[in-house]
Amino acid sequence: MRRVTMKTLYAGPARTVAAGQTADFEDAEAEGLVAGGYGVYEGDTRPKPEAEDKPLDKRTVEQLKAYATAQEIDLGEASKKADILAVISAAEDAKE
Repeated sequence: MRRVTMKTLYAGPARTVAAGQTADFEDAEAEGLVAGGYGVYEGDTRPKPEAEDKPLDKRTVEQLKAYATAQEIDLGEASKKADILAVISAAEDAKE
């Protein structure tokens, strides 16, 4: 078991953990949450990688929206990660 402090809401079949709360997770699930950027291990004080260092498909929706804003890309109604990635990709292809 690993303790993870959530950065986003976690809603699983057995419980819900709000952003900012810490909870115990099985090792594999904790690893997935931390690797996906949804939480950090309790007490982890290492600096977090900047979003600019990540490929677009590894960024969170919030990071993708910030990227689109910085690149002056209008996301329109896109709100899901796959849709946002598609709009960004199309906009970048159009610039070339």
